[in-house]
Amino acid sequence: MWINVIGQSRTKHILQSAIHSGKLPGAYLFAGPEGTGKDAAAFELAKALNCLNPQMDERSSMDGAEACDECSNCISISALASPAVTFVHALTKDISAEGAAQKDEDIEAIREQLAAKAADPYYNLDIPRATSIQIGQIRELRLALSRSLSGGKKRVVIVSEADMMNPQAQNAFLKTLEEPHSNTLIILTSSNASRLLPTVLSRCQLVRFDLLSAKEISEALIKRDELPPAQAEFLARLSGGSYSRAREAIGEDVQEMRNQIVSFLRMGLSRSRRNAALEIDKFLPRAAGGKFLDKRQAVERRLTLLTLWLRDALALSTKAESEIVNFDQKEDLMKFVTRLGEPKRIIEAISAVDKAMHLTKLQLQLRPVMLQLVMDLEAALV
Repeated sequence: MWINVIGQSRTKHILQSAIHSGKLPGAYLFAGPEGTGKDAAAFELAKALNCLNPQMDERSSMDGAEACDECSNCISISALASPAVTFVHALTKDISAEGAAQKDEDIEAIREQLAAKAADPYYNLDIPRATSIQIGQIRELRLALSRSLSGGKKRVVIVSEADMMNPQAQNAFLKTLEEPHSNTLIILTSSNASRLLPTVLSRCQLVRFDLLSAKEISEALIKRDELPPAQAEFLARLSGGSYSRAREAIGEDVQEMRNQIVSFLRMGLSRSRRNAALEIDKFLPRAAGGKFLDKRQAVERRLTLLTLWLRDALALSTKAESEIVNFDQKEDLMKFVTRLGEPKRIIEAISAVDKAMHLTKLQLQLRPVMLQLVMDLEAALV
């Protein structure tokens, strides 16, 4: 049943039932945590609606709800090359529909990112300086929707991470939602749906995506990424329910990063700016001269591990030991909790890390962001 989408059996059933009954809305909002398969499900739905040889799902006996994955329509949709599917994502401002000169390196970066997305729908697009979906892109979309469709049964528009539409773009997009074409399905995906305007939210049928279980992620890592079971199970526990996050940690020295995190916390709480600065140097990637994108992603992985470590501390402080991920570091966690005491402090620390993650994603300078994080952690915990 939609084998290209990991887990999400409830969500799959909802979408397959809509296909089988022919009662699709004009617009969906696929909302849920990052790395849980929202884009993957959007591609699967587009294939099911345009497949030349639709299959019956054997488990649910829903005829036509499963794509064959072999016909020309399915192959072109998977490759993000189908005229029936429009994939909208954030762009750098100078190459959006309203932009001016197009930089060759930016265009090449976009091509590489889209190729990676076509090869793996769970891949998170990471285009340099792409911070929003611009109003010009929405205007271009409206123009494209006015043209007749060729090569597909139903046009599908997928707006990936739709919360990256700026307010002007969201207001312009309302016209498309308010005047839906009868042969068009719009799918918004978002990990931060609260950033969408209420007027946009009200015009979409919400489909929630749940965090994946450690078992689902582990099985996917073994099957798709050919990891040894022990490594897959460990990364699945650290993933926080996100398959994408688990994959990002492949090849990383996770144990070393966790040791860095503990040292970062200790020095950050020592009130010594000199010690904190030294730990920041260890915390930041050491690849001098490397791509900023690679450095930023490495920092994001460390911040993710820091969040998980703090959540384990919170679980210990609230007598919820069964929820601990870093169980092999229980002794260090106990010392941390004994020193801090109140769960409220840990919650404030987690919020500080979330803020640092947000600033990092905005591609700000990394060292000042980490220095601010140290001060915010000190304010929360000391």
